[in-house]
Amino acid sequence: MNMPLLRMIFKVLIIGTIYIIIFWALKIMYKDIKKVNRKKNNTRIWGLEVIRVGDVNSQLRVGSVIPIHDKLTIGRKKDNILVLKNEYISQHHAVIFIKNNKCFIKDLRSINGIMINNTKISKESYLMSEDEISIGKYTFKLIG
Repeated sequence: MNMPLLRMIFKVLIIGTIYIIIFWALKIMYKDIKKVNRKKNNTRIWGLEVIRVGDVNSQLRVGSVIPIHDKLTIGRKKDNILVLKNEYISQHHAVIFIKNNKCFIKDLRSINGIMINNTKISKESYLMSEDEISIGKYTFKLIG
């Protein structure tokens, strides 16, 4: 074999290999982009809209929205995410949490309990969008 023919074969092999690598890289990037878009569309965003405020000196305002990420602890003690100042609310009153893109509320053995749509709950309960949650003198509406 002569040298020019051998050079031509190596050039074709190198260029072919580069094209195959570029094709694989683009294919992997395309799959990743599709996966990210699919996850974004399935994720629901939850929040509590303040309907009624229990205390005049409260930092909360009617109409404001409190986002719920993974969990939202509610109570009178300052280590809660949502601190409610009212004598009818326990130190650690309740927790709202997201599980499998669904929203749940759990009473943390509070004295006065929790009302969902004017019904007192005693165990972990599933929440649906537009449910009204009453804790002490505060009322919230679940949005999402």
